[in-house]
Amino acid sequence: GATLTIAAGATIYASPVDTTGVAPALIIEQGGNIVADGTATSPITFTALNPEATSTSSVTSDTSSSSGTVVLETRGKWGGIIILGNAPTSAASYTANFIEGISGKPYGGTDPADSSGLMRYVRVWHGGAVIGADNEINGITFGGVGSGTVVDHCEVAFNADDGFEFFGGTVNVKYLSVLFGGDDSFDTDEGYQGKGQFLFT
Repeated sequence: GATLTIAAGATIYASPVDTTGVAPALIIEQGGNIVADGTATSPITFTALNPEATSTSSVTSDTSSSSGTVVLETRGKWGGIIILGNAPTSAASYTANFIEGISGKPYGGTDPADSSGLMRYVRVWHGGAVIGADNEINGITFGGVGSGTVVDHCEVAFNADDGFEFFGGTVNVKYLSVLFGGDDSFDTDEGYQGKGQFLFT
């Protein structure tokens, strides 16, 4: 039932994955709300504590004004954001339905209009930590999130796994971008029935 409010312009730094493979992540559980209301000039940024460390990945520029390769910043340095709501999914049981990347946190229900809060002008960088075989954390994960939730102008960059993943739910999203992701930019599972508008990868 708690609400986490994050001020416009705030930067939240995550510590690295620990030695046991547990990755830091922000988890909004069922019944909780996030109010992260940034602006175009004062976005909210979630990033790693040490994002300046470089990786071996590089990309070749295709613009005429530059040449050579650019080193990409490191992916997978922390987890990401996971939002769990009470909207329908195609799973057979809600009480035993646990999201990937964490354990023991259910999602999904019977309220398609459920609200998990608001995310506007939010950036998630350097996330997607791999915590086990086929068990990564996406940049932003929506598990059974309802249409009462507002999501627009959000970006995931330098993520080791998917940018945005939707496990069922009915949340509508617009103006989302994914840059330099390591897996899918946008992924849907478990009967997602929301709408996406103005998606860039």
